Amino acid sequence: MGGAKWFKYMGLPKWYCHAQFQQLDVLHCMKKNHISGAILMVAGLSFCGATAADEWKYSIGTDISSGKYGDTEETEIVATPFTVSYSPNASWTFKASMPWTSIEGPGGVIPGGDGGIVVGPGNGRGNGNGGNQTGDEIVLTEESGLGDLWLTGTYSLQPIAEQYFFDLSAKYKLPVGDEDKGLGTGEVDYTLQAEMFTVIDNYTPFVTVARKFKGDLPETELRDVWYTSIGSGYKLSEVASVGASLDYQQAATSQSDRQTELFGYYSHRLSAQWTGMVYGYLGLADGSPDQGFGFQISYRPMD
Repeated sequence: MGGAKWFKYMGLPKWYCHAQFQQLDVLHCMKKNHISGAILMVAGLSFCGATAADEWKYSIGTDISSGKYGDTEETEIVATPFTVSYSPNASWTFKASMPWTSIEGPGGVIPGGDGGIVVGPGNGRGNGNGGNQTGDEIVLTEESGLGDLWLTGTYSLQPIAEQYFFDLSAKYKLPVGDEDKGLGTGEVDYTLQAEMFTVIDNYTPFVTVARKFKGDLPETELRDVWYTSIGSGYKLSEVASVGASLDYQQAATSQSDRQTELFGYYSHRLSAQWTGMVYGYLGLADGSPDQGFGFQISYRPMD
């Protein structure tokens, strides 16, 4: 549910690319392709230098999480997103992502690619009528289907002092997920995000700040929330990297708790075109899952 696990839906941010490079390599890479923001960029300097400005990338993965989210029963979510990324030039990157999602639980959680929504215990998919509960009995339901479609545009600013890098992103949700099944809210959401990172030896520290604007449910008012993430990548070798972050997001409703999660990943270049990643995360607040893990594999066609 949110945080750095946006990786699983929309591909990796640019700081992740540079976790693989030394300082001089980063500067060369930035001059060749300033919008290198996906998992395939972990291949090394020669791969980054060969990247064309006009570039497509494709990724697919699976994320599995479970937690009580402040309720008495667990909610389990399995999401399998497919993401397409296109970079028309050295400043812009556009992405589209849609998951196939399965969810089982009491109905207090609505999954989503930009953090999802915890509407609170006993809300029955957030319709405010106690939906899935009958008296003292909590009824668990299981649903599956396509989730919402997320569109993202990212603009990379020119680096400051050839050391500090900035990305500005706008994300827009097309509510195609079935709201009756609890796979979406049926409302349009959007996010404005800023990200800064730098490179210190093998480390790539970063900070992300975002404002998320959410459409209200029929009988539940959703708050616009702030999100922030701080962490770092670390280059293990020319083909491997690890990283970790601490992610925080405000509660979207008066009945739910904030989201706070600790996230970590390992990535490995499998070939010049393929890259794989595994990751895990732990929830530190009732608004987050108790735990989760997943994998992602990405493909970049060669010119």
